Amino acid sequence: MLNCSTKAICSRGFTPNVISVRYRRVNVQKPRKPDHYRAVIETITKPKYPWPNPSNMTWSERCPKPFSKAFKQIENNPYENILAKELKELFEQSAMVAIFHKNPVKGEIDFKTRKTFKMADMDHVVYGKSTLKLALAETNYAAVLNLFQSHSSIVFSSTSQVPKLLKIIKKMPHLILLASIVDGKLLSKNQTVEYGNLVNIDNARARLIGVLGQVNNRCLQTIGQTQLTMVRYLEQYGQSLVDVNTEKKSTEELD
Repeated sequence: MLNCSTKAICSRGFTPNVISVRYRRVNVQKPRKPDHYRAVIETITKPKYPWPNPSNMTWSERCPKPFSKAFKQIENNPYENILAKELKELFEQSAMVAIFHKNPVKGEIDFKTRKTFKMADMDHVVYGKSTLKLALAETNYAAVLNLFQSHSSIVFSSTSQVPKLLKIIKKMPHLILLASIVDGKLLSKNQTVEYGNLVNIDNARARLIGVLGQVNNRCLQTIGQTQLTMVRYLEQYGQSLVDVNTEKKSTEELD
């Protein structure tokens, strides 16, 4: 048989009450001293130097991130120096340099991108910001360092083939063109597109030479018109003298 407490719990009208009971009163005003082990740990972990007071610091110094960076020492990495030297040579020897913002993609798409640029005689590379700063800090290309704020990539080409580059990146939405360096001149995105839409440089030079040749011919014709007119008049005058002499000789022979 069930006892009374079991019957009461199993009944439908039973509602349990939870009551918190404190068996010892906490002395807030005079807490007890910690035990020996805890006292040793607190003594060891006690800071030896005073922590800087934020109220005595400027607003720029209160941020903990710059405060930690101020004491951070950057070690000289020999491998990074080699990469910086190679990157500097690529910038100096390339006729076209295109700078892109690269969105995250799968490794397969990244491999296809590198393969496409390689087949077009271009090199698609990715370098860190510290390496770029080490390579271009004291060169004529230092202005492009402001473009490398997030994930970026660079395309190098030994020849200036901007139309081909613009045609390739149409099929690569993960690459966003930021700027380019063509023949030693820094161009924005719009200027690069305008440069790529221009006519072939050889055809443009041929047209320019043709226009200059027409102007030169017109100048020569204008300047030499008086001389040609004078020569024509002299020829006509000489011909008239010859005709007069022949008529005189014929009349003398008849006489």
